[in-house]
Amino acid sequence: MVNMRDQISDVSLDHIVNSDEIRRVLISPNGIPFGTRKDIALCLASHLMDRQCEAPEVMSDTVARVTACEEWTLMRKAVDKNDLMPKLILGTVLRTVFASADGSEISDGMRASWKRISSFIRTMDIISSIGPEAGFGYSVRDAHSELIAHTKRYENLMERNDDLEWMSHVMRSLGSEMIGHGKKDGHGKRRGILAVIDTSNSMYGEPTLIAKGLMLALAKRMLADRKEVNVLLFSSDLPVLSPSRGRDMMDMISFQTGSGEPFDIALRMLLERMKGRRLSNTDLILVSKGAGIINDPNFTRDWEAYKRNSDVRVITAVAGGSDACGLTELSDEILIFDDASVNGKAGEFARLTDILS
Repeated sequence: MVNMRDQISDVSLDHIVNSDEIRRVLISPNGIPFGTRKDIALCLASHLMDRQCEAPEVMSDTVARVTACEEWTLMRKAVDKNDLMPKLILGTVLRTVFASADGSEISDGMRASWKRISSFIRTMDIISSIGPEAGFGYSVRDAHSELIAHTKRYENLMERNDDLEWMSHVMRSLGSEMIGHGKKDGHGKRRGILAVIDTSNSMYGEPTLIAKGLMLALAKRMLADRKEVNVLLFSSDLPVLSPSRGRDMMDMISFQTGSGEPFDIALRMLLERMKGRRLSNTDLILVSKGAGIINDPNFTRDWEAYKRNSDVRVITAVAGGSDACGLTELSDEILIFDDASVNGKAGEFARLTDILS
């Protein structure tokens, strides 16, 4: 197996510095001349690659302070994670350097840079725990490229460091329950799985993180049964997503709540959409905090009629709440994923996978 650092050594420093993601940093308005910024980038890229390069005189002190930081040592070690890591690290550090070029303290900026980079590495670790099992040829490197290519999506994730830590925690907590768990034999028809995630204001914070972690853990678990989990977000006009596919996974991990329709309105939209596509033989998972109230009995009757005629089973997964509230009458099964159940043995997750088997 070829060592990742050996691959990196074959890449010229000019190639790294002239890459699109680094040039976006270099051409940003700044009081430092472009030529000096380019020299600094080459110098730091050299240090990342364990090579020697003398810093330009005007910035030698700043470069020396960057490379003396403990976080810089951690960043150099992180280069082995992926052959695109030097670009990620260099771009992140350059933003810190240019912001601190007026002589202010740089160590706090380097700590913040490492926090963002380690957050990104955790994201890649989450993806690598699912991607290889999907069988679609999607790698961690592909995911890395996908995020870097979409600057805003990447920056949103880098800013929300704690989100990724929480999602990783949820996945580990739920996944640990499945070790040695007996699966049902998959008799009868093979049913599709469509999860619909509430993205209204009530899902802000931990409910959204629980929902994302739940979907990632479920995608990983179902792939072992050669089943695919599709996800529909009520936050935009995004198509149905599949977390086992690279770009879809990035969209699901990086979406934010608060821009979606209230869930009762979203459910009406969903019913019309399902009628138009004649969805059938499907397990529909509604993921919500359970705060939505449905006061229209006609809508409840329409929903029940559709389920009977289409062989659609509705499973409500309450994320961060304790009651399905308005979704109770629509649901064939209700599972509660509040903070306590996520931190415990996650028996509800085991029950969910049994229902879907």
